[in-house]
Amino acid sequence: MFRVRSSCKTQLEIEAPVSKVRDFFRNLSNFTDLLGGVDNIRRESGGIARWTIATDTPVGRVRLSLPVRETSPRADVIEWSPAINENQNLLRYQLKFEERNGATLVRVSQQVELRRNRAWDLHPGVGLMGEARLSAALERRINEAIETFLSRVKEKLESDDAGTKRAS
Repeated sequence: MFRVRSSCKTQLEIEAPVSKVRDFFRNLSNFTDLLGGVDNIRRESGGIARWTIATDTPVGRVRLSLPVRETSPRADVIEWSPAINENQNLLRYQLKFEERNGATLVRVSQQVELRRNRAWDLHPGVGLMGEARLSAALERRINEAIETFLSRVKEKLESDDAGTKRAS
C-alpha cells in the first residue's frame, strides 16, 4: 500500500473572546474563504462534511475529496475525523480553545493520510517521487497553508474585535 502522510501542530493567541473565536472556526465557509487549497466544503447527509482540496505537488496538480465527520468531545474543542468507511483520503483536525485574560489560545493539530494500492493511483507522476519525498513536500505545503490561514484568522478576528470595542 502506498501512503502519503502529513501532520501539523501549532498554536496561536488571538486577542478576541473565546466564544467569537470558536464560532469563527465552527463556520466552515471561513476555511474556504481563508485557507489556500480548499476549493469547497459541502455538507452531506449523515453529518458528513466533504472537503475538496486542490494543490500543486512536485509531480503536478492533485485534487482530493476528504469526507469527515464532527467528533468533538467537549465544548472547548472542535474536532473532525475521517468519515466512517473512508479508507483513502483521511483528514483529522482538532482545535482546542483556552481563554487567557480576554484573549484566546488556539491549539491546532492536523493529520492527513492518503492511501492508495499503488503510487500512480494517486497521480501518474507520484511513482517517481516515493512516499517519503512526497510526504515531506505535502507536509511543507500544508504547514505553510495553515500558518498563512492562521495569520489571516488572527488579523480578521482581532480587527473585528477592535472595531467592536471602539463602537461600544
